[in-house]
Amino acid sequence: MRFSTGGGLLERLAGPAPSTRPPAAPNRWRTVRAGSDAWPSGAEVGDQEWLRRPAASLAREGLQQALLFPVARAIARPRVVGAADLMNVPQPAVIAPNHASDIDTPLILGALPRAWRSRTVVGAAADRFYRRRGYALASGLWINTFPFDRGGDLRGLADAAELLRAGHNVLLYPQATRSAGQVEGFRAGVARLCLATGAPLLPVHVAGTALIMPKGRGLTQRGRATVTFGRPIYPLPDETSDELIDRTRAAIAQLAGRRPPARA
Repeated sequence: MRFSTGGGLLERLAGPAPSTRPPAAPNRWRTVRAGSDAWPSGAEVGDQEWLRRPAASLAREGLQQALLFPVARAIARPRVVGAADLMNVPQPAVIAPNHASDIDTPLILGALPRAWRSRTVVGAAADRFYRRRGYALASGLWINTFPFDRGGDLRGLADAAELLRAGHNVLLYPQATRSAGQVEGFRAGVARLCLATGAPLLPVHVAGTALIMPKGRGLTQRGRATVTFGRPIYPLPDETSDELIDRTRAAIAQLAGRRPPARA
């Protein structure tokens, strides 16, 4: 009697025996809402389109001429090659420079003729420059940016295509991020943009800025930079984006005075 009572007590303490039956499949799947945009770009602030209106553009030109460009020239002492030839290049166009430093953009904008600069917008990484409203306003006012989604390639290119169709030149870095002055790591996004819109592609090479303001280190020293504009590249019939970006990379490497690296 004592043994049966003790055995029952142990069974109750141990709980029910585990079932050998497989778990039943749910009758329906639970839906989790991701919000209005299931693939966020990392930007908290949208495009500040009002900064491209005439009054804001006039204020930007004054700030650039009075502060931004003089400071950039004092730091980098740039030499500009080929800017005068741009007056024979049709607009709008895609401006495609190599990218080594944050000072590249002010130097390129300062080297452009006024007729080009006034129509040029700069693709700025949405997850970096449009995380906060202050960053977005500063970059939009000083260098006329629009948020470019580096994660969703097609979305960023669609925004750039709309600006091209509106008559703006679009400055995009084919390397997508700052390199150490190397002409490599080109992505085909700018080539796809030119093929879709028929816009010419303007290759640009910037030299010397990787030593002046390296990635992740800020301004380290004064130096001497060179901004070289090449001849426009026009998309060819039946050309692929890989073929066009290869031509672009070769043109920029030629502007740098070295042979283009072999494609991986």
